[in-house]
Amino acid sequence: MQSKAVLVLSTAFIFASVSVVDAQVSPYGDQVPSRFSFGADLTISQPKGEFASNVPNGYGFDLTGMFRLDPQGYFNLRADLGGVRYGHERQRIGFPISGRIAVDLNTDNQIGFGALGAQLQIPDGWFRPYANASIAATYFWTESSISGADNSESVLSTTNLDDWSHAWIFGGGVMIPFGRSTGALNLGARYHYGATATYLKEGDITDNPDGTINLNPRNSKTDLVLWQLGVSFAIPRSTGH
Repeated sequence: MQSKAVLVLSTAFIFASVSVVDAQVSPYGDQVPSRFSFGADLTISQPKGEFASNVPNGYGFDLTGMFRLDPQGYFNLRADLGGVRYGHERQRIGFPISGRIAVDLNTDNQIGFGALGAQLQIPDGWFRPYANASIAATYFWTESSISGADNSESVLSTTNLDDWSHAWIFGGGVMIPFGRSTGALNLGARYHYGATATYLKEGDITDNPDGTINLNPRNSKTDLVLWQLGVSFAIPRSTGH
């Protein structure tokens, strides 16, 4: 009976020792993820409510930076910087001095945003869901520019209309890690509860024969869903071994 007890205790000790060693071995080799991470997403904006009756879907990007407040990464500070373009017009026009030169008149309708908030996340496993909330400053602007007909850089530009606003943002998604690397695939969506703003859409600028223009500005709440697909990487740090 005593020898059986010794055998059981010895076996338990061996398994415990192996578990401790395994826990101390980093799957990332000599480097482990630091508290800082960054991400980049391609985005599709889907307007909601009154905003949806005024503008179409847009396409853009979102850059993300995060800082883990706890060592495991359940609680994070999150910052975002991004933008979408929801309208574009191009007209081929003759150069005012000579019709021998053709130029393109481009008009873009865009939204930019910068946000700061928090994110809760499951930091481990092959399927890492998260939820977040932020407050954002939003900037709506329409810009017209002249460029060469061969798609060269813009030589002249002007802002036809712009306006600042804000939005409360609530979102969620999932991170799927790339094997044992510090990178992960990001699939997510964020709802922007946008405040009222003044903006233009395609066709809201009319050119008059005398060279002047008429604007038809819109004013409404600016709710939208931002669908995101991208990657995220934790900045590695050395384990010191």
